[in-house]
Amino acid sequence: MKKPKIVIAGGSGFFGAYLVNYYKQTKNVIVLTRGASEIKEGVEYVSWDGKSVSGWKECLNEAEALINLSGKSINCRFTDENKKLLIASRTVSTKVLAEAISSLENPPKIWLNASAGAMYQPQTQPNTENETEFSIGFLSKMALTWEEAFYKEELPKTKRAAIRISLILGKDGGVFPVLKKITSLYLGGSAGSGKQMMSWIHIEDAARAIDFIIEKNIEGPVNFSSNSPVSNKVFMKSLRKVLGVSLGIPAPAFGIKFFSRFIGAEPSLLLDSVNFIPEKLIEEGFKFKFTDINNALEDLK
Repeated sequence: MKKPKIVIAGGSGFFGAYLVNYYKQTKNVIVLTRGASEIKEGVEYVSWDGKSVSGWKECLNEAEALINLSGKSINCRFTDENKKLLIASRTVSTKVLAEAISSLENPPKIWLNASAGAMYQPQTQPNTENETEFSIGFLSKMALTWEEAFYKEELPKTKRAAIRISLILGKDGGVFPVLKKITSLYLGGSAGSGKQMMSWIHIEDAARAIDFIIEKNIEGPVNFSSNSPVSNKVFMKSLRKVLGVSLGIPAPAFGIKFFSRFIGAEPSLLLDSVNFIPEKLIEEGFKFKFTDINNALEDLK
């Protein structure tokens, strides 16, 4: 029996690589990569530049789903040049995928495109997918521009879901290994005031949620987080407890802003509040495995 086909653009990143391993036993996985075309461990890697439709378009034909995670990493300083690259790397690749889909007789049944929950305004109550007023910061602008490009073309044969991603917690990449190392060095105290909210999701639930969206043909914006955001203070306290570290020296906001210049990071990624919950996933019946931050961190330590 022929396996269903899943195409992942941006499949070499932290979450993309996890999805490849998650699906490769049960699906025919094709990864659109900036590297060379090859077959590795049963996964087909097809070279693309993310800018033009050439040599890879047929990979999308008759696919069960397309998952697009392409884009320059936000782990950089938000200089004018980097802002342009961050937006272009997302919108251009999205437009090219839309162009390819519109030309196919049997395009993917559903297209999941990454977005960011950083678009939401900081507020006491968690944001849901129903919000209509958004933050004015750069990350919000980037996410909204990305979604605009995603929905611009008419694609009547393909359903679309914009996954507004929170902090994905996993052992092998992303921010968790960094926070774990910092905490083990007794530097895992609160960042800034510690009051800023952190929406998060365990990587296992993140992969399961992708599968759920595909299976249920869910459309529109989908908040991609657990249903229990926590403050930075609570998060770091939980991490210290899980790791058995008694002391965590806090990092004042001015110190984070000062040292971020030397490590090429943007202080807002630590200091800004991101507070949203996955109302649509919950209403559709998705069951999280990890809803408590202590259990999630205990599993990853």
